[in-house]
Amino acid sequence: MKKIIIACQIVFVVFFLVKALSHIDLLKQIPFPASLSWNSGDEAIAQTPAKAPTPPPKDITDDDLQKERELLTMLQKKQKDLEARENALKAEEQKIAALKKEVIEKIDALKALETQLNAKLDTEKTQDEKRFKELAKVYEATPPQKAAAMLEKLDVRTAAGITINMKRDRAGLIWGFLAPQKAVEITNEITKATRRAAE
Repeated sequence: MKKIIIACQIVFVVFFLVKALSHIDLLKQIPFPASLSWNSGDEAIAQTPAKAPTPPPKDITDDDLQKERELLTMLQKKQKDLEARENALKAEEQKIAALKKEVIEKIDALKALETQLNAKLDTEKTQDEKRFKELAKVYEATPPQKAAAMLEKLDVRTAAGITINMKRDRAGLIWGFLAPQKAVEITNEITKATRRAAE
């Protein structure tokens, strides 16, 4: 209880001192006429010094922080611009990723299709070779003049395929009965087929 009373007294004294000091500052600001003076014996107390000129009132439009505010506004705008660009780039990256995935899927599909086509081509090539070998045996058993007449009526690729699979001596006999132009065409096709096989 004593502590509370002492604390209240200290607060009261501090309050009283603050009030007294504020009144003294007010007295200094009141201008006294020159005729009034405080005398201590014969000496006159010097008159109160002239008041310092009060600064003009501050213009509320002048703001010390205006430049900082403008800078902050500019930085916020730049940040929004950067965020917008970043979002646009992310959207573009997502589009590119989706396109890349689509392209990869199409490439994979094309590779699978290519594999299927190659398998079919190999099957057809094998079947063609088998068919040409069987036809070659038939043409070898046919008299040369008749075989030549039949070869001339075939397309060049088929005639070349049959001729390649024939025995040389039998093909040579048939060759003598072919028209020269047809023989040249068949020879060219045989040459091309040989090159393709080598590749």
